[in-house]
Amino acid sequence: MFPLPKTGIPGATFPAVPSSTAASMMLGVLHQLRSTQLLPPAELQALQFRQLSELTSHACRTVPFYANLLRQSGIKLTQPISREIWHKVPILNRQAVQEAGAALHARELPQGHGSISTATTSGSSGRPVTIRKTALAQFFWQCFVIREHEWQGRDFSALWMTILRDDLRTDPAHSNPLRRFPDWGEPLAAIYPTGPGLLLDYRVDVAEMFRIIIKEKPAYLTTFPSLLRELLRESHASGVLPQGLLEVRSTGEALSTEIRSLCGELWGTKVSEIYSAAEIGIIAVPCPEQNALHVQSEGVFLEILRDDGTSCASGEEGRVVLTPLHNFVMPLIRYELGDRATLGAPCSCGRTLPVLRTIPGRARDMITTPTGERRFPFYSHGEMMKLDAIIQHQVAQTAINQIEIRLVVRRPLTVAEETQLLSIARAGLGTAHELRVVYCKEILRQESGKFAEFTNELNPSL
Repeated sequence: MFPLPKTGIPGATFPAVPSSTAASMMLGVLHQLRSTQLLPPAELQALQFRQLSELTSHACRTVPFYANLLRQSGIKLTQPISREIWHKVPILNRQAVQEAGAALHARELPQGHGSISTATTSGSSGRPVTIRKTALAQFFWQCFVIREHEWQGRDFSALWMTILRDDLRTDPAHSNPLRRFPDWGEPLAAIYPTGPGLLLDYRVDVAEMFRIIIKEKPAYLTTFPSLLRELLRESHASGVLPQGLLEVRSTGEALSTEIRSLCGELWGTKVSEIYSAAEIGIIAVPCPEQNALHVQSEGVFLEILRDDGTSCASGEEGRVVLTPLHNFVMPLIRYELGDRATLGAPCSCGRTLPVLRTIPGRARDMITTPTGERRFPFYSHGEMMKLDAIIQHQVAQTAINQIEIRLVVRRPLTVAEETQLLSIARAGLGTAHELRVVYCKEILRQESGKFAEFTNELNPSL
């Protein structure tokens, strides 16, 4: 059944009357999004450039960093932005954001953009940055979150569980890792009635985490792909399967095709992927009909570029460069995120929003061969999971010709199991590197909860 919004007037349940001004605004934008997702690509891009003209004009007037940069790039306040002018704007990387500091902050804001908040990224690239955002930018993030819920046709009355870090849990050793909520939380619960929600702190033993999932029986589960892999490993080792789980929603890390397949094979559950970044907001969400990610073009202008700065063709992998369209307090114009991705062909679902076919990972996660070639590492999670002694693993390149396979285990592997493990890894990583197994008591996640399954330690600042 089509979900009805919360009503602000008792007795008027259909059609519902929005319960607040914020809810009315959100429903109004969502109504527009149902139309813009079907626009011809040229018309959609024309609207994007209309918004980019507003953003760059504001940046030229109020942001010291851009005051000279954009004018030197050929952008004039009196003319709309064209694609020709746009390509003259230099790419902005993390190092430039770090060095610019407050020079990237706007001296004033247009009326109605709301309060300002700050957030610091995880720093997993070795270059942490602090981002300022307006309430308006957060509002659009929320609209795209709700759009994704609607696209997937989820049962809003069901139980939702999120496995992330619970910052309010100050004593992880002695406190309950599970918190209960009456609803799914904002933004969805701000306009729709929902079922209860659960937050499970990831700072708990994986076996205990899995026992809680089995006990609570959530219909929907959100977590990092690396945590999902550990839960699948625990499920495989114990022979226990979650009941009533309809969907796993991955966030925060690149989702590999293999993890998606393993979840389907073992749990019989689909995995949907949200592509987002703290600096940008929601970038792309999954198509409900096809295995594709639709770029949220009403909120972000996305470019996939070759190393020489020219645009990639469909099917060609390149650097991800993004411009959030509505954050006027700290404009990030042509910001290189550090990811690589591939544009796909138009989707058969009828939505004309651009398609990202693959997001293999961040540039820093690439393996370096002794000849200097850089490529993404591939090896079989499914085969590794057959070694039940393994609790957790991480692959790290520690030298130009050396790779460590770091393991947390229930017991040391036998000689035959180590040989099998090295064979599995070599089949995916190739024969150019010396492989060795290293046993660890613990492999720590980043503070945000993200986990570097592969880490290139030759140059951690990449």
